[in-house]
Amino acid sequence: MKSLHHFTAAVVASAAALLPTLASAQTPPAFPNKPVNIVVPYAAGGPVDNLARALAIRLNKTWAQPVVVLNRTGANEIIGAEFVAKSAPDGYTLFAATEAALTMNPHLYKKLPYNAPKDFAPISRLISVPMVFFVPQNSKANTLQEFIAQARQASKSKPMTYGSSGAGGIVHLPLAMFSKQEGLEMVHVPYKGAAPLIPEIIAGQIDAAVLGVSVIEQHIKGGRLKALAVSSEARSVALPDVPTFREAGVRDIQAVFNIGLLAPAGTPAPLVEKISADVRKILLEPEFRKTQVDAFSYVAVASTPAEYRDFLSRDYQVQGERVRASGASLD
Repeated sequence: MKSLHHFTAAVVASAAALLPTLASAQTPPAFPNKPVNIVVPYAAGGPVDNLARALAIRLNKTWAQPVVVLNRTGANEIIGAEFVAKSAPDGYTLFAATEAALTMNPHLYKKLPYNAPKDFAPISRLISVPMVFFVPQNSKANTLQEFIAQARQASKSKPMTYGSSGAGGIVHLPLAMFSKQEGLEMVHVPYKGAAPLIPEIIAGQIDAAVLGVSVIEQHIKGGRLKALAVSSEARSVALPDVPTFREAGVRDIQAVFNIGLLAPAGTPAPLVEKISADVRKILLEPEFRKTQVDAFSYVAVASTPAEYRDFLSRDYQVQGERVRASGASLD
């Protein structure tokens, strides 16, 4: 009996000794315990890169680990998207992206090296960037309604033009939809980015365009361009005298682009929720909002993973309709 008691005690002691080992095997190590990469599909210096770098600096403090921005540029965000889609779903590779990679490319290309709806785990829609519909200073239109009336009249003789920063992009598609919904026969003139487009409109070579508030604000305030409407729910703080599309009596073309954060599909849900909560907290900090959001006339969204997933699902349908209206294809 005594030996049985000793045997039982030995088994209990052995099991107790194993408990810490079993616990550590079942509990993943605290995240993060090594550097985290944020992949940006653009070169350094643009809105996506600037926001990602500001976020990386703050996350570095929150996580006490390096957070590094990797620029994987080219092909309308495809190169960056493919890189992230094929990365390990462990939270250490994140993707700062816009509609281009997520909801537009699937309609613009017949074949992609990634599946946008299936290959990413949405973390948070970080910010939205409202756009302004503007015309040359010498345009006869002083309101959006006047522009539409002039464009309808011109369509019968010499169609008016609208410029964009590239065919099939976030500037082109909303204006193609605008032209269709208002019954206009405007001609699309694509440029290689906003930089060459702006002087052409200032010179009166192009009749209209939309660009982000922060990109065009100085030219509007300087009297070189006229802003007729802002595409957003509320007026822009930077341009308080410019009405929204709805205030102008026109159906909003939703000329807004969004920057979001995602992880590869298969990243554990608790990890996605943790990253999302940490990122949203930073976005809503007064100092961060003042210097990285409000300063550029952005709107802080800071959505949950579920809210961002729902947004992407709705936007996928919207962009499909726009691509069909524009006839754009990037194959």
